[in-house]
Amino acid sequence: MGKIDPLTKGVVTPIHIATTYIRDEDNAYSSGFVYGRPDNETIREAESVLAMLEEAKAGALLFGSGMAAATAVFQALSPGDHVVASKVMYWALRAWLLTEA
Repeated sequence: MGKIDPLTKGVVTPIHIATTYIRDEDNAYSSGFVYGRPDNETIREAESVLAMLEEAKAGALLFGSGMAAATAVFQALSPGDHVVASKVMYWALRAWLLTEA
């Protein structure tokens, strides 16, 4: 937002739809991108815009699915922390909480 694309001179950031990225000769990903669903230039730009609009000091995160967002919240908890959750919720998240969390 407010940036001009140096390659195309476009005022609106282009959408990057690549899902896979080429590896270097040593099998590393020097571009920083591995797979498009969790991370790509379009997602980083959207996160940046959301953080700016919300004046978020810690930034913003976008996820490829609701399950990814929900489990990320629980992964941020420390061992021994407690969670109170409704029995009425997305069944896969409930199963994950009962077996994995």
